[in-house]
Formats: sequence, C-alpha cells, structure tokens
Amino acid sequence: MFTTIDGRRYFTVSFGAGPRTLLAHSGWIGSWEDWLGILEVLSQSWRTVAYDHRGAGDTRVPAADITRDAMVNDLFRVLDTFAIERCVLGGFSSGTLVTLLAALRQPERFSGLLLLNSSLRLPAPPALPPAAPVAAAPATDAPLDFATRMRRTIEAMTPETGDDIEAIRQWAHHHILMSSNPATEPVVRAAFRSADLDLFSRVHELTMPTLLIHGGNDSFADRASVEYLAAHIPRSKLVVFEDSGHLPGMTRPQEVAAAINDFFGSV
Repeated sequence: MFTTIDGRRYFTVSFGAGPRTLLAHSGWIGSWEDWLGILEVLSQSWRTVAYDHRGAGDTRVPAADITRDAMVNDLFRVLDTFAIERCVLGGFSSGTLVTLLAALRQPERFSGLLLLNSSLRLPAPPALPPAAPVAAAPATDAPLDFATRMRRTIEAMTPETGDDIEAIRQWAHHHILMSSNPATEPVVRAAFRSADLDLFSRVHELTMPTLLIHGGNDSFADRASVEYLAAHIPRSKLVVFEDSGHLPGMTRPQEVAAAINDFFGSV
C-alpha cells in the first residue's frame, strides 16, 4: 500500500500481530521484498512493518532528495505513522548504516537490533604512496546495460547451489532490483557510503540486544567488520550461515527467521 508521509508517497507493508514489532529496512536499491520470506514466517507471531526507502522499489523521489540523513529521518516518520512506540529494528546490507544511525540517535525507540548481512566495512589502513602512473589499456568492452549489471550482481550475491536458486535469482533481479529507477541508483549508492562516519568507534553505545546474521560466502560483506561489530556491541550475538552468500533471507528464510525468534525470544 502507499502511505503519505509528510506529503510524500511511500510504499509500505504491515503484516501480522503480536507482542513484538519488527521494522525492516533494506539497503542499496533493494525493496521491502528483500525481507519477504522472513516476514512471512515472523508475522505468525510478530507485528512486522517494512517499506521501500527513497530511491528503491515503488518509493520514488527526486534524486536531490535522496540523502543519508533523509533516510534516517524517514525511518522515524514511518515509526510514527504506524504508531510504533518501540520495536526491534532490522537493517539489511548497506541499510544497516541507516539502522545504526537511527539506533544511536534515539536508542529508547528500539528494544533490539537485527543486522542482516551488514556491508559496513572497517576503515581501510592508510594508503601507500601512489605508484608511478601506468598508461591505461584501451577499452575493449562497452559498459554493461543496467539489466545485465543487476543480473550479474544477483549472481554474485547468490553463490549457493540448489533446485530453487535460479528462481530466487530471477525474483531478486526482476521484482526487486529492476523495479528501481536506474537514473537514481548511483545517488542511492552514494547515500549509503559510510567513509565519512566513525560508526565503529560508537557501537559500544548500543545497549539493546543485537543479533547479527552473516553469510559465510558473502562477498559483499566484510566478515572482519561484522565480527568487530559483534565483539563491540555489548549485548550481541553473531550467527553465521557458512554456506550462504549475501541473501540468506531469500535463500533460507525459515532458518533466518528461526534464528531471530530464538534470539529475541530469549532476551
């Protein structure tokens, strides 16, 4: 459904009812459907809410209005619109940047955090002196069109094998990535960059129970950074699906949902 928030139209969904509420935020140009398989299971005993953030899915805004701060502000607007006083806040991939910033801004609004395949990366070591310039090789390939680039991205995100994996790739490609606006994709990507933030030095401030889920074969997330978060967020637990890539929420949603239920049912 479309919900008007501060004069803008956001695509939002709400499923289930229960004593706990999960608000789910996606990353990059991923829509709320990043969470679909997980929400299908959780909504049996949770209230679950998700939405397409700016520049993703069916929430369309001008490129100039797609900023990191605006996304954080939107998260609180969605909470208020759905009358959610307090909830577990979930972030996926680069969207964990927005969820961490929101949790640090108003920690009293969140009873827990869920960081699913976080793609935040620890700061790189100081750069070495630049090497002598080398003449660029002549270009041999034309730039990839958007559809081909998105398909290759999905293939890299799903190194798993199995009977259903191609169907999952088709769904993620056609129904999620290709539903976004190619013209604003670079702007969305830039909004999720965290190089100018010092988040890693602040995560010790997060005192709410935090579950981190990581795919052991995830080439889009840095395991060392995920392990750092798990070690420095006081009340955290890291669950690794060793044979999964970047999308365990799609490739094994029941197991991910079970891990969520187990963790938040015990804290």
